[in-house]
Amino acid sequence: MQLSRTVIWLCPFVLTLGLATDVRGQVTAGPISRFVVDARGSLARFKQDTGVSQGLGVDASTLPTRGLGITVGAHLYPLRSRWVTLGVGVEYARAGDSKTTTITDQQTNEDIEGPTLTTRFTSFAPQLSFNFGRDEGWSYLSAGIGRARITTENEAQPQTDTADRTQVINYGGGARWFNSPRMAFTFDVRWYAISPRDATATVPGYPRAKFMVLSAGVAFR
Repeated sequence: MQLSRTVIWLCPFVLTLGLATDVRGQVTAGPISRFVVDARGSLARFKQDTGVSQGLGVDASTLPTRGLGITVGAHLYPLRSRWVTLGVGVEYARAGDSKTTTITDQQTNEDIEGPTLTTRFTSFAPQLSFNFGRDEGWSYLSAGIGRARITTENEAQPQTDTADRTQVINYGGGARWFNSPRMAFTFDVRWYAISPRDATATVPGYPRAKFMVLSAGVAFR
């Protein structure tokens, strides 16, 4: 069921990006390279989930909403045609942020430092991609299913054990522009849908989560 919803989300994006890519303007270039490696800085847009905040005994507005991180990936292109190239690869992503709130003491009416909450996210997944263009630059749509871990904790009460990884589906797209023979500028817009995690005696549960990650950096071939 979750995979079906992912396909439905991808359909409009596939049509839009496919129409926007003028591959006919690159007919003088060669086919897409055999492989490429990406390294990008990223910005994750976390959600302030009430299920998470209630488990920590805080208000949802105190949860971090933007996490900085990195995304690295490697991709091979075994099936290449004049207009569309099929790619396979792997991607590792991580991001995190801490947020310290200020609360007002009801007795003294003074502002004091509240709890510091930290959200961390990691994901590792294989990917399948459809690439549109030639070796000078191309756009792509990709998706993958792998494992991920997302946690939010109060730094004053750190978790004693590591949370289990759960299934993650990622889908999105981006582009690469080669202004030199080996290096390109690249950007990516991606959504991550993470399955819920059950609570244990030492690690709190985490509800189903879905958020967007924006990233930009360089690619090498």
